[in-house]
Amino acid sequence: MSRTIAYVGRGNGGIDVFEIGEGSKTITPLNNGSVGTPGYAGFLAYAKGTRTLYAVDERKDAGRNAPNPTTVMAFRVDPETAALTFLNKQPTIGCSCASVCVGPDEKYVFTANHGKFDFVIKAVETTDGKWTNRFVYDDSTVVQYPVAEDGSLEPACDCFVLTGHGLDPNSSPQAGGHSQASAHAHIAIVDPSGKFLLVCEKASEKVYVFRLGSDRLVPVSIYQAPLGTGPRHCAFDRNGHMFMTSEFSSEIWGFDFNDESGILTFNNKQSTIAPGFTGRNELATLQITPDGKMVFVNNRGEDTIAGFGIAADGSLTKLSATPVGKCPADPKDAVRDLQLMPDGKVLLVPVRPDDVLRAYAIGEDGTLTPITEAPVSDPVNICLVEL
Repeated sequence: MSRTIAYVGRGNGGIDVFEIGEGSKTITPLNNGSVGTPGYAGFLAYAKGTRTLYAVDERKDAGRNAPNPTTVMAFRVDPETAALTFLNKQPTIGCSCASVCVGPDEKYVFTANHGKFDFVIKAVETTDGKWTNRFVYDDSTVVQYPVAEDGSLEPACDCFVLTGHGLDPNSSPQAGGHSQASAHAHIAIVDPSGKFLLVCEKASEKVYVFRLGSDRLVPVSIYQAPLGTGPRHCAFDRNGHMFMTSEFSSEIWGFDFNDESGILTFNNKQSTIAPGFTGRNELATLQITPDGKMVFVNNRGEDTIAGFGIAADGSLTKLSATPVGKCPADPKDAVRDLQLMPDGKVLLVPVRPDDVLRAYAIGEDGTLTPITEAPVSDPVNICLVEL
């Protein structure tokens, strides 16, 4: 009989391991995760064939004169105990690695590197002999790593540097209104056909589509969203629809996706917050039920998980809004991740403000009811593994 293991990356370092009991009625710590590594454990991804867990370190420091530079890491998962054994690591190409995903046939691993909002000031002379300031930002990148037979990571074989910016300054309180001054990739996912990699970049409001199949990232299309949306995360249902969270506009967008051309076509969108809500809100991630009938997103600011019904044509209808984890002053410290159990009946949420991993039963109408929880310090991301 298979066991469901939850690996939880912690913002204060390391990966905790839990076993989810039958019906998700219990969450039991196994106490055999990584200790303090990664230093700031963000996104996690699992390769079933090699039983390898990949983890990113989200810190800014990419290694200049530092003893512990930020890296992408590979861990062996013990099939009996679920314990993690460190395999190897590779340096991030770019900083603040935001996500990692496993490619088709587990031959490659891909990361999206966000880059910081910080800048340096360069004094430059203009063509007319005058002097001014030029602001230089970290690169945001999409990186491709080959995978060895044992699941370990080989040095990066390709890196795509994202360029462009949005409104600067803008109306968002994030980074003092300068959150779109340079490119910021947030998620990289593989489409269901395994032919394409999609990357959401929230500064220039773009969704990049790359064709896979070689050791190079080949751009094939770009969807340009309107100013002020902020594409952040995306996911596919089983009917060829892609759904995207818009960090700045607090909307979920639906698309039709052509898995031959790699072209996205806008379908519909819905607000994720209640009518009349006027506070600061920033969307994070989303999860689609295995039957493709519901999608859940988390509002950081309104402090809710919003549920939507998905029609056969991909259109969205709001079903529910469940309060979760009171947001601190800055939404970046709020709930960041969600994960559905394989049967689609339970939603697991690392509730960062409350320092717990909580399980919610999903009703037929999309309502969420707490079942159980377990303490975990500063939970950021969750990855489920069947052993």
